[in-house]
Amino acid sequence: MPGCRDGAGYLRISGFGGYDGNSPTYARNSAILDQTLSQVIRPGLRGLALDLRINGGGSDALALQVAERLTDRAYVAYAKRARNDPAHPGRHTRPQSVRVQPAPDRFRYTGPVAVLTGGETYSAGETLTQALIQRPARTVRIGQSTQGVFSDVLERILPNGWTFGLPNEEYRTPSDGKTFDGEGIPPDIRTGNFVQEIAKGTHDSAFAQALAVILCQSE
Repeated sequence: MPGCRDGAGYLRISGFGGYDGNSPTYARNSAILDQTLSQVIRPGLRGLALDLRINGGGSDALALQVAERLTDRAYVAYAKRARNDPAHPGRHTRPQSVRVQPAPDRFRYTGPVAVLTGGETYSAGETLTQALIQRPARTVRIGQSTQGVFSDVLERILPNGWTFGLPNEEYRTPSDGKTFDGEGIPPDIRTGNFVQEIAKGTHDSAFAQALAVILCQSE
């Protein structure tokens, strides 16, 4: 882009798990994710577009592994609490703070990040988005609101064979205890519906906006 600095990176993550079909363990998934992050998050990076617009979720721990590479300071990502009384849906466990710790012995990027989100950003894709709200360095959310389904799900089978899932957790912001269930996490800059634009073969307006934010504005 004329008048803008160079050095942007682009990382699209479609889910947090299933990276190795032959070895589905957390350790193997974590190792593959670490290798991938090292290819993108490295010295010389001057802006990062993190694309979570088509993300089906998965492991929150793997999602936080991404956040750990984007800070050199520890911070609280969110606080989790769960309903613990079937007779009183308003009762919960004591909130537990979930912290992001800078990844040890890895290059950690602290420059501007544009997080691309949309209605197909689910679960762990949303918890990563929520964790990055608290990121100490400049972080801008661009696109559309996320889906609004954060919690792990309690699954049950009815006598007739039907199954259903019931979420029982809340992910709360550390500052004011806000949750984004149902409504989803809103973008800072609302632009372009990615799914509709791709279907029509038109310009990816959110990606263009992301490049402008991370490359053409001061850190």
